[in-house]
Amino acid sequence: MGATRKQEISAETQRRLVAAAWELAAEGGAAAASVQAVAERSGISRGSVAWHFGSKDGLLKAVVEEAFRWGADFIRERLAAAGPDAGIEVLIEANFALMSRPEAHIFSTLLIEAVSRESALRATYAEQYARIRGLYADHLRASGARVADPEAVAAALLGGTLGINIQHRLDPDLDRRRAVTAMTGIYTDALSGAVPLETVRRG
Repeated sequence: MGATRKQEISAETQRRLVAAAWELAAEGGAAAASVQAVAERSGISRGSVAWHFGSKDGLLKAVVEEAFRWGADFIRERLAAAGPDAGIEVLIEANFALMSRPEAHIFSTLLIEAVSRESALRATYAEQYARIRGLYADHLRASGARVADPEAVAAALLGGTLGINIQHRLDPDLDRRRAVTAMTGIYTDALSGAVPLETVRRG
């Protein structure tokens, strides 16, 4: 078997393991994505997890990285489709659409694991959230939004969307659509000058 074919098989094995772990973790958190459960879901031997990722923690790190890459690409595609004049409301709506997808449950189920100081996922989550904040800040700058500190506003915006989504996971009766619409109104009013710009600057 040629080297290229071996690489293709290895890449496909990793893809299947990550996909299986993603599904399991989205359904029940890190505990649900045991090595045995991942092996059964993917149809690949348990030993392949250690071979390709070193451990269950290594596999979950790969899942988090792939999930955030998927999420960032989803948001970028929505922004690109809206055109160069897309405002902050498009960014908020892109996040709403993303988090309405069943696959997006992974973000909140593994976040519970990641917030622990001993968690192997903590640094990976922090790094990925920093990249999402960078995506938000880049959009704010490109859209010409009148904010003095795009990074701070990006952090506030991510915190708002993240908080709404977590509350909705804890309480499915929460009207996430109403909450997102209210947050969009606050930001668009502030950026249009309907409320003092200093409010946004103080972030």
